[in-house]
Amino acid sequence: MAFIVALLVLFGALSIFNIVLTVGLVRRVRELSTKQRAPMPPRADLPPVMRAEGERVEPFRAVTVREEPVSEDFLAVGPVLLGVFAYGCTSCHERIPEFLSFVAAQDYRRDQVLVILVGKTADFTEELPLLDPIATVVVERRQGPVARALGVKAYPALAVIGAGGIVRAAGAGMNSLTPVHESA
Repeated sequence: MAFIVALLVLFGALSIFNIVLTVGLVRRVRELSTKQRAPMPPRADLPPVMRAEGERVEPFRAVTVREEPVSEDFLAVGPVLLGVFAYGCTSCHERIPEFLSFVAAQDYRRDQVLVILVGKTADFTEELPLLDPIATVVVERRQGPVARALGVKAYPALAVIGAGGIVRAAGAGMNSLTPVHESA
């Protein structure tokens, strides 16, 4: 009989231990799920994707997909809408149609839009026919001359560059761009 009592006490202790462990795990899961649902930090808390507002773009030289030379002189008059998109970047792929719509809605001319595609020309067979008619397009490797001059740290990088090559607005999303032409 003592043996049965001992087994019942052991079984009761294991059951209580199991309940305590389960309650602890449920609390931990709730904590983790609350952290995952936390809102994204405001845009100001995100690291910059390129040179910040008010900074000047450094000198650069490159060749467009039309074999035309392009340099920092392209940015001298302003405003110039800029988009830097990398091959293999899902956000970049999603942002290109929004960028095209923005260019059309704001009525930018081809000589006011500069697009840098990071990768190989063959990587952008779908995008080039859409971008080339509305933008001056440069394809370069990662940290190529234009990306370095712009201080690109992440993709996509979007900006409005004012007269003299001064960054007026920059960020990773379309909401970071000035919605209308700014005066030079």
